[in-house]
Amino acid sequence: MRGLRVFGHPLHAVLSDVPVGLLGTSLVWDAVGLWRGEPVWWAVSFWCIALGLAAAAAAATAGFVDYVALRQDDPAQATATRHMLFILGALAPYAASLAVRGGPAPPTGKGVAGALVLEALGLLLLSVGGWYGGHLVFHHGVGRDGRGGG
Repeated sequence: MRGLRVFGHPLHAVLSDVPVGLLGTSLVWDAVGLWRGEPVWWAVSFWCIALGLAAAAAAATAGFVDYVALRQDDPAQATATRHMLFILGALAPYAASLAVRGGPAPPTGKGVAGALVLEALGLLLLSVGGWYGGHLVFHHGVGRDGRGGG
C-alpha cells in the first residue's frame, strides 16, 4: 500500500504546508502586536492558530492513512511515530494558547506571557516534528515513487 495519494502525489505533504505556515507564524504576529501595541496583530495570530488547528485535522488524517500504510517492520516506522507524536504534541500548546486568549482581542495580564510561551513551545515541537517529516522523505524515501511503503 502506498498511502493516500491524489493524482499520484502524496496528499499529506500538500496538506501539511497550510497548518505549518499558519501555526508557525502566529508567534511572529503576537510579537509584532506586542511591539507595536496594535490589537490587529493579536487577532491575526488568533485566527492563524484557529485556522491552523482546523487545517491540521485534515493533514493529520491524511498523515495517519500514510502511517498505517507503513509495514510494521519498515525502517521508517520509528521515525514516522516520532514525527506523529511531535506534531500532535505541538497542537496542544497552540490549542491552549487559544484558550488562554479567549478570543481575537489581545490577551491581558499573565495571558500575554502565557500565549507567547505556549506558541514558542508549539513552534519548537512543530519544528522538531517537521524535521522528522523531512527525514521520512529524504532519508527513508516515504512518499516518493519507487518505494514500497508509504
